[in-house]
Amino acid sequence: MYKIKLALFGLAALSNSHYSLAETNKSEFNRYVNFNWGDCPSTFKTPDNRNLCSFAKVPVNWDKPDSEQIDIMVSKYPAKSTDPKGQIWFLQGGPGYSASFYATHYNTTLAQYTQDYDLYILEHRGVGWSTHLSCPNQFQGDYLQYQRACYNELYNQWGDNLFNFNTTGAAHDLAYAIDKSRATNWLPTYVYGASYGTLWAQRFTQVAPQGAQAIVLDSIVPSKGFSLDLWDENANYIFSGLAQYCDNDPLCRSKLGTDSENAIKQLLNKVYSHSHCSAAKFNRDSLQALSTLLMMRSVEGALMPTYYRLARCNQDDVIALNNLHQYIFEGVGRKLMAIEPDHPLNFSQVLSSLIVHNEISDEPRTLSERLEYCQDAVACIPKNLLFSRYIQKDVWGNKYSNQFVYADVQHYIPTLVLNGDLDLQTPHSYAHEFKRTFTNINQRYIEFPETPHAVIFESPANTASGNNCGVDVMQSFLNNIWQQPNTDCIAKLEGLNFNLSTIESQVLFGTDNAYDGSATPMSLESLESLKAQNPVQFDKHRDTFMRLAYF
Repeated sequence: MYKIKLALFGLAALSNSHYSLAETNKSEFNRYVNFNWGDCPSTFKTPDNRNLCSFAKVPVNWDKPDSEQIDIMVSKYPAKSTDPKGQIWFLQGGPGYSASFYATHYNTTLAQYTQDYDLYILEHRGVGWSTHLSCPNQFQGDYLQYQRACYNELYNQWGDNLFNFNTTGAAHDLAYAIDKSRATNWLPTYVYGASYGTLWAQRFTQVAPQGAQAIVLDSIVPSKGFSLDLWDENANYIFSGLAQYCDNDPLCRSKLGTDSENAIKQLLNKVYSHSHCSAAKFNRDSLQALSTLLMMRSVEGALMPTYYRLARCNQDDVIALNNLHQYIFEGVGRKLMAIEPDHPLNFSQVLSSLIVHNEISDEPRTLSERLEYCQDAVACIPKNLLFSRYIQKDVWGNKYSNQFVYADVQHYIPTLVLNGDLDLQTPHSYAHEFKRTFTNINQRYIEFPETPHAVIFESPANTASGNNCGVDVMQSFLNNIWQQPNTDCIAKLEGLNFNLSTIESQVLFGTDNAYDGSATPMSLESLESLKAQNPVQFDKHRDTFMRLAYF
């Protein structure tokens, strides 16, 4: 849900096209007049270039509608049918990430919905192509000083309105945008939120209790009892579930035994104490980061061979492990995959810090508690990133609250909640607790086994439709929000894969078999040669390589 990174972009990095498009596609603040549609920014264009965008004016403070206004960007992908069944609004997670992610999936995961629904994306206030919050000062080596200067300059610019860049303000934006979209053609409205987007959707039900016909919450962030301070604890909880699946998988069990969790913990404690496999580059920080990353990205096929080779630690194992280390932690993977720097509007650290440290910190942990927990944990975020999080908390935390923050959300809108049981970012245990707030029979929870974060994107299944299982379940719900959705596809989930293909093993470990066999040291040049010699196989597994390279 919350990708740990430092986004150090100044105002000078903003593209001039933002302002020209905003001027061309500007929509007045009037919910009874439809959007003024026009071209979309380059990062928001769909593969078929069919979507439209508009920049709508909204008050920065919805309690004072005549106050200063900001822009929110809305994208529309018109239904291919001439008689659409309704409209679906997609809310991004993060918080702090641009929702342009959805536009890139209209020809893949979301293609099921393009025929019969108008698809809308709302860019969260403070993020991306909406009025964007970023630090106007430059980072010069002292991160605490940088954050304090950033806060002071933005507060001087916005005053207390800075704190209206929050979930409640975004929920009012959504209610307004839905009304505006239906000014000339009323259609049933459905809201889909993933990760933080589920908190945004829940807040929407509080400010607009009749604002939509149904909502879908994918990978739930409950408004109460959740905190990103619990990230490491949640990661190790999910690791326990993954280990149980390993124990029941013939290949994984043959390599790591029938009690893989305890075997791995004992192994890691020996590595952490520098009493085992010192020739491998992995240490406590990198192993904990690796475990977190591979569980987050659902690449268990690389995680379990890492533990297995680390336990044996012969000469070939050391070579294989060091190949993996350089691919992920030394930038070789980024170069091989030619990953370009993120667009400066793709992420707002400011917006992320405001919401995380004022609305997603209901169960806090101190820095010392976190460090103590990670002394012998399997998975933890790297210390430098942990320290930066606490600097952000010190500067941006405890700045605002309202009646909705850390309070139960209860409403009567038909609701479908989806969660995977291997979701590190938003563990399914929170969804179980969230169910107690359901108020009617049309609010349902469905859990997906062997499935990570963001169900509709991470639930491939061997079905006739060819869709991800989460997509089919959501479609069944939209077809009739008054009946239990069809969940037959859950029995056909592809599930976990503890075995890498030959090309994946070669790229990541320098060997044909991730678990066993001789390994060859891999340079960037040798990896590029391997890629050139196996273009079809490499492209087939590009997703795996990208998940591990983007660190």
